[in-house]
This record gives sequence, structure tokens and C-alpha cells, in this order.
Amino acid sequence: MADSMIIDGERADRVPGDDRGLAYGDGVFRTLRVDHGNIQAWAVHIQRLAHDCARLSLPAPDTQRLRGESEALFANGRSGVLKIMITRGSGGRGYTPPAGSVRRIVSAHPLPESVPGTLVLERSPVILAEQPRLAGVKHLNRLEQVLARQECEHAGVSDAFMCDSAGRIVSTTMRNLVFLQTDGEWVTPALARAGIIGATRQRLMTALGSAGTRVHERDVNLADLGRYCAAVACNSVSGPIPVERLGGQRFESSDSAREYLQALMKDND
Repeated sequence: MADSMIIDGERADRVPGDDRGLAYGDGVFRTLRVDHGNIQAWAVHIQRLAHDCARLSLPAPDTQRLRGESEALFANGRSGVLKIMITRGSGGRGYTPPAGSVRRIVSAHPLPESVPGTLVLERSPVILAEQPRLAGVKHLNRLEQVLARQECEHAGVSDAFMCDSAGRIVSTTMRNLVFLQTDGEWVTPALARAGIIGATRQRLMTALGSAGTRVHERDVNLADLGRYCAAVACNSVSGPIPVERLGGQRFESSDSAREYLQALMKDND
């Protein structure tokens, strides 16, 4: 349950039953970490939120108003997780979207009780569908991730890696991936067919670029993993986490790669 919620500028504890986000997943969202009242990486998240709204032809929220509502949920200086959802608002039955309708929802949640120090990732049996029109967008229809997280719970593991229908590695169930080749080149899976472009992935790419290192976005296959000496998984709540093993491939330099990326991000914040 959310600790508190603001819907269209008003304190509330429920969403109307005819909300399009509830009925069809017709909306987008972002999840941000808040440390002692300070919202982390706000500008990057808002940039991604605006991008995703545009992809669904949703009006982008007023940034100043959204910031004020978000800060109000953490006015006591506490830490936690901020979730922002933009839906197409209320609408009748049927897929055709109503014109000009939009709903803004911000909610506060506690931080996870624990974050793994390192990850050992097996392949998820859930395949990510390819839909170029929605690739990269953090839309509300996340059933693939829900099923994948359910499989993780059944297996007693903290995370797993996910592939598309062609067997290309896309992400984990809730994190983006970046890899370091033995020649020093950084690679992250291309997300032109499936997957979510996370804000922390963008921050890492920007930080590496500022350090003079380009991150290559390209297909990553299981057969390619031997060329990498490090793998790091990341999202906005847990930050970068070293990957010890992905499938049958172990990575010897993931810990040092994670420390390097963490330091770069701090320098660029």
C-alpha cells in the first residue's frame, strides 16, 4: 500500500474504477528514489516521462506542479520511493481513447527492506514480446514483468534475466543491464524491439560519455557473453548492482565495474 497519494492535486486513497490505466494499462509511470526528502535524478526521470507520454500521445504533466506534489509527499524529510503515474484518465468501455483526458497520480512508498549485494541471474522462462512502437516506454501494461517476478518468487531468487523471442538478452525482470568488454568497451542491450529505457541506464550512459567513453547499444546474445569481463544491473531504487553470473557465464570484474560506475554517477549528479 502507498503511504500517501495525491491524485490530480488532491489527497486521495483511491482511483476511479473507470480509469484507463486500470482498464487497459493506458498510461506511463516512473519510479524515483527519495533520500531524506531529496528526490534523486529528477531531471532525467522527467525527461523520460515526457518522452513516454509523447509516445502514447498523452499530454506531458506540468513539471512545476508535479514537483510540488511529489515533494509534499516527503515533506518530513523521510526516505522512500516516489511513483509517478500519468494515465489517460476516465473513459467509457472500449479501446478508443477519449480526447484530452489525463490523470496525474503521485504516491509515496517505503524503500525495499533489502537490496542484493550481487546478482546471480538465470534465464526467465517469460519471453519479452517485440513491439517497436512501445519499445523503451515504461507504460503501465507490465504483465510480462509481473509473470517473471512471480517465477522468481517461486524459484526463490532475487532476479532473473529476460530475453526476447529471438533469444537476445534485453534486461532483468526489473533492471537494465550494462556490460564491459575485455577491451574496455561498454555495451548495453539495444531496446528498439522490447524493454524499458530506465533513468539509471541513461545516467550511466551520460556519465560514461562525460568520461570520454561511448556506450554501444547493440544486440547481446548468450553466445556473446564470453567477450565480457563485467556485467552490472541497475534501476533507480537499488542503483548499480554487480552481476556475478548470468546463465553459465561468470564475470570477474563486476564489483570493480560497479564501483567505477557508481563513482562516475556521483561526479555527474
